[in-house]
Amino acid sequence: MNLSTEQKKYDVILVAGEGKSSYKVYHQNKAFLTLQGKCVIIYVIEALQQVKSIGDIYIVGLKEKLDQVLRSSRLDLNFPKRIHVVEQKTNLYENVWQTFLQSQQVDVANTEQQRNKAVLIVPCDAPLITPKEIEYFISHSDMNRYDHVLGLVSREKLKHFYPIGNKPGIKMAYLHIKENSFRINNLHLVKPLCIENREYIQKMYEYRYQRNFKNLVLFALSVFGKDKTKHYKNYIGLQLCLFFGGMGLEFMVDYFRKFNPKQELETTISTIMKTRFSALEVPFPGAALDIDNAKDYEAMKTRFDEWQKFLMAASHADVENFSEAFSSSRKMAPTSSIH
Repeated sequence: MNLSTEQKKYDVILVAGEGKSSYKVYHQNKAFLTLQGKCVIIYVIEALQQVKSIGDIYIVGLKEKLDQVLRSSRLDLNFPKRIHVVEQKTNLYENVWQTFLQSQQVDVANTEQQRNKAVLIVPCDAPLITPKEIEYFISHSDMNRYDHVLGLVSREKLKHFYPIGNKPGIKMAYLHIKENSFRINNLHLVKPLCIENREYIQKMYEYRYQRNFKNLVLFALSVFGKDKTKHYKNYIGLQLCLFFGGMGLEFMVDYFRKFNPKQELETTISTIMKTRFSALEVPFPGAALDIDNAKDYEAMKTRFDEWQKFLMAASHADVENFSEAFSSSRKMAPTSSIH
């Protein structure tokens, strides 16, 4: 555990904006979808409110709609965390950047003294996120060595949530690297002033649906350019693993994943973004179970109570027992491979 980080409190930016690049479910912002009569974003806020390492919570999106939802939920906006609602800007990057400047009261003309200020970025569409998971991520993120830490969850931890029998589930697309197959869990602990190529964040968001071949090419050219060919090896390797994984060709995934060791990928991302980047494996999967589409939402509605009880019960155990709980739960999971 990172002891220097353990005593700190980080403000949170909870992203709930709407725009041309944001994906809606049933023509609605995912933050405002309901589960058991409660908006998805409220589950996320309630989890954040219980985390000791969190300071204030800044929610960025359509302010009028967010204010309405918060009022109807009867959340205390001042205790145990202060909640601020920020009107959204033009895109995801501007939402995070401008909210960070506001939350930290950063003077952009005198940034050198404030470069080490970090903020936790959290998605609005992960209603199964747990306080234990967030606390683990923060306490194990070494912000003395890195400027951006991204959470990962192994494939093994997510098999409990696959479809089983006649019950629907959530099927994941994975990041296949040499060490294992992972799902990005959407948690970011970031020092925005220490990321020189911050504008690349918006490019990654716009081209995030990478099963579209055109998006693959456009993203690579926009980020790598034509003169950084050494970075294409990792990028192509990851995309080939994603492609063959989707086809169920595990032997091809295993062949190409060896070209993408975790440390090498971290170095590549650090070079491209001009920062110090690290990916942290988290043993708790709640944040990775976001609602990507209508099918995921329907599965979440059907099994939400079951999944929530399982995660909350497991999160009260220590990490070792938590992993054992998931190992036993995999016996119930379908035997077919999902990539």
